[in-house]
Amino acid sequence: VGGKGLSGGMRSSGLFPVVVSEMVKVAEEGGRLDRALANAATYLERAADLRKKVMNAMLYPIVLTVIAFSTLIVMITFVLPRFAGIFKTMKTEVPAITQFLLNFGEAIKTNPIPYVVGLLGAFVGVKLAWSTPKIHRAISAFLLKVPVLGELLRRLALSRAFQSISTLLATNVSLMNAMEHGAKVAGNPVIHDALLRARSSVEHGVSLSDALRETKVFPVSLVQMVMVGERTGRLGALMTSTANHMEEDVDGRLKALVSIVEPVMIVVMGGIVGLITMSIIIPMYSVVENMK
Repeated sequence: VGGKGLSGGMRSSGLFPVVVSEMVKVAEEGGRLDRALANAATYLERAADLRKKVMNAMLYPIVLTVIAFSTLIVMITFVLPRFAGIFKTMKTEVPAITQFLLNFGEAIKTNPIPYVVGLLGAFVGVKLAWSTPKIHRAISAFLLKVPVLGELLRRLALSRAFQSISTLLATNVSLMNAMEHGAKVAGNPVIHDALLRARSSVEHGVSLSDALRETKVFPVSLVQMVMVGERTGRLGALMTSTANHMEEDVDGRLKALVSIVEPVMIVVMGGIVGLITMSIIIPMYSVVENMK
């Protein structure tokens, strides 16, 4: 490919992950390109499968959130205002929450532009904050401490990282390079920094298991698996087994999280609709009492 070799061409194209081009580079230097390409295909398939599972898990909460938000907007801008005339004609005193919803719905109908701009501004602000390294790192560290969600995010990042590391080790890429690329694909600044600190410790003669333990970020079970791999000389094979186990663990945790989020979202939606319904029923009850 223009004298660059296959790995150089893959890297310059920007279409292939760095992990894959690194595997091909090592294979070009030491042979067995067919094995490297097979391992690369397996890695890409597993990465795509994991991404698909995450997206499928996120889809349901997102759909419910959109439905809840749409229901809220429709009820306060179209349903509730229809009763405002009745309340006014009957000179009924409406509760504060009802008056607030009426005012809010009227403001949205009269001039929706500030609210749309505000939502877009909030979205852009979140994206900018997420792209700022210090803020991204602080948010990621906080999320890792959230019950259930934090452990899922930790396992997801570790699954990505160790899939990459195990695949690279299987194609004779050095441990230092494998850890560097694993840190890049982790997708979490905390895990990224921990892997780079562990890599630095290994460069200074510390064993991989001890280096991982010193970071206090990696699960004890993972450290123990690495220790066994170092002692038996089967580090690559055990890293592959560990990566597979983490992927299965992430899949189970995703399903568990969705099963928790589903009833919570339904309760939240019911609460929103119930609040608006009560804001209509309470004044209507006053109207009926006045008629008596």
